[in-house]
Amino acid sequence: MATWTVSTYYKKSIEEHEHFVKDGQEIVYKTGWRSGSWSVTTSDDNPPEFEFVEVPGGDGNRDSIDVNNCCDNNIEEVELIETFDGCWADVEWPDDMDEEEQERLQELIDEDGAYSLEDEEGWTQSDTEMYIWGPILIEGDNGFRKIIIADENGNVVDFKED
Repeated sequence: MATWTVSTYYKKSIEEHEHFVKDGQEIVYKTGWRSGSWSVTTSDDNPPEFEFVEVPGGDGNRDSIDVNNCCDNNIEEVELIETFDGCWADVEWPDDMDEEEQERLQELIDEDGAYSLEDEEGWTQSDTEMYIWGPILIEGDNGFRKIIIADENGNVVDFKED
């Protein structure tokens, strides 16, 4: 068993998707972060064996890791260390929600934050996904350092700087 620090190598390569549900509808609040890092515990002494996935609503490439939902292979546990400097936000509205209601809720979010949907409107947060894309830095306490990225087929490969 070993613990690794995983972080984004480039700035602005994290997007958090917070899902809020109410009465059969779902709002997805997306936040882009400048940087972030996680503590990843593996079941052996080897670095984490990540699998790349597609970001919902993204470009269709398998080039991202959902660090909140990646406990496969030798990955036992992932814990957020920090995200830094939220630099963009977007809301994905239900198709059947009228524009007036979207505008009203958007004003609430702008004034009091996304959690005001729970606190003031009765929505429930059902899930949070946190997507990072490469290059991704993996470091170990033993001095191990490796940078990975997805190839065109979504396979993990070593990143080489130009």
